[in-house]
Amino acid sequence: MNNYKKVTEYADTAYNGKANPYYRENIAPPKQRKRHLAKGQCKLGVFPRVKITGICWDNNQHIYDESEVKGSVHDIDKKLNIQAVDLRIALHSLSQNYKELFFLGWIYLHLTILVVLPVYLLIMLGFGGWDAFLDNLDVLIFGGLGVLVSKYLYRLLDKFNLVPLGDYVIFNRRTGMVGIANDERTSYHYLPFEQFNAHHRTVHNERGHPYYGFTLLHYKEDLMYQVADYSSVENALVHWELIKNFMDTSQPLADIPQFERYRLYDPTTAAYDRKHGRPADFWRRVDKKFMKKVSKIAYDVVYNFPVKKADTLHEALQHGYKVPDIVYFPWREADQLSENPLVIKRNWLSRYIVSPLIF
Repeated sequence: MNNYKKVTEYADTAYNGKANPYYRENIAPPKQRKRHLAKGQCKLGVFPRVKITGICWDNNQHIYDESEVKGSVHDIDKKLNIQAVDLRIALHSLSQNYKELFFLGWIYLHLTILVVLPVYLLIMLGFGGWDAFLDNLDVLIFGGLGVLVSKYLYRLLDKFNLVPLGDYVIFNRRTGMVGIANDERTSYHYLPFEQFNAHHRTVHNERGHPYYGFTLLHYKEDLMYQVADYSSVENALVHWELIKNFMDTSQPLADIPQFERYRLYDPTTAAYDRKHGRPADFWRRVDKKFMKKVSKIAYDVVYNFPVKKADTLHEALQHGYKVPDIVYFPWREADQLSENPLVIKRNWLSRYIVSPLIF
């Protein structure tokens, strides 16, 4: 028997999944918007509030799990003063703030140089032989040292909390509020999740390849959470399911690695887990091979969603679409669990020597 403790209560403002049509029918038009992106997004279609795909296994679950093991997720939470007991989650949003764009560009510059330098030397080796390679070896040495110094400068600024984090939007399940940083990054705007609409979003890279996502735009204010890095509409829908699930207190949290640390503190989820006998800390005790298995099944489920034939899970079921139980109840099919939950180990060698090299 799991010893769950209900250590928090939902506020009266918590979102319970009951969508108010007012916020869908009274979306402020472009002429009432100030920002260019908001002017365009408010005219686009809205993702429905009903259950669409029936799955919350975002394709970033593996990345999140690795980030948790390395401690980087908890680093962000510490800077934003977020604890699991608060039932808050910080999700990265595309930023339009010049400071955040500068630091993002700084990261990509490092990555570009680390790719360009070896390629340049290989070209010298291929066309000029060893002599040309050795003559240009100083480019690699000084270029690498320059990047290393630059990366550690970035890490130093990050350590002293000088890297802006306003591009993270904070979703609060306990209060039903969404926190979005102001333009100056000095405080947050807090508005009810119910007042935001998920508008379609598509962007194209320099080659014309489309990436899909959505803009969670307030029905009246130009405040938003935006993602546009998915290769398919289906994945964008799954991310929307993930956010809705986290905020909807009328249902338990989805059984995914990203939500494991919240389950113990969430009243609805704790009651659900007690009723079904779910093992505590499941995703921190299960074999990683099992996670890959569930991830593969979830991947197939997402890409089999009949997006052209159905708009909701109910309609999809009529087309033979099925979500296997292993996605909803993964712990029922796990062979064995470790007696000791995973302990987050902030390995100094990896975090302060290796990570700065590869970012």
